[in-house]
Amino acid sequence: MKTILKIFLKNYLKFFAKIALLIHRPLVIAIAGSTNKSFYKEEISKRLRKARFNVRSNAKSYNTDIGLPLAILSLPSGYGNYKNWLPALSKAPLAAFAVNFPKILVLELGISDPRDMDFLTSIIKPDISVITNVTQRYLESFSDMDELMDEFMCLVRNTKPGGAIILNGDNPRLRQLSKQCDVDSFFFGADDNAYCRLIEA
Repeated sequence: MKTILKIFLKNYLKFFAKIALLIHRPLVIAIAGSTNKSFYKEEISKRLRKARFNVRSNAKSYNTDIGLPLAILSLPSGYGNYKNWLPALSKAPLAAFAVNFPKILVLELGISDPRDMDFLTSIIKPDISVITNVTQRYLESFSDMDELMDEFMCLVRNTKPGGAIILNGDNPRLRQLSKQCDVDSFFFGADDNAYCRLIEA
């Protein structure tokens, strides 16, 4: 029963999140990677707000199949109690049509299993995708690094035409990934060829 309710919940929220994106057409910045996603999300959001942009980002770590639509719609989680989900379910239609919907979404994407990114990118098509790093830190559910890299390749493939990807240039796997994408790619890091270079830490 819980499995059925979860499937209903994630698809219900996905439906209204996609309606919101279709109506309001915000600029979408997606942030993925094995480490430091929340840090980059907060820093990018903070700097955009300082420049007086209307920005929304994930509350806490709402970055999963259910958390991502909650973040887009700015709705609370009911966590493990399904009765607590009633407010979010009832408010989802209003949130999708809200007149004060933000111009920019900075969204952290979390993956823990193969094909997680498929579902997340069925909700959003980012204008800009940032991949912070790829390590073996959370490899438990993946057979090897190649299978994990497939998740990030999925994000790259789903970045909008005319958009951009921003990658950690100090990671050889991400440098290789950039050669397979059809959008502009930029690197950050300590590497001499990085677009945004770390000089001293």
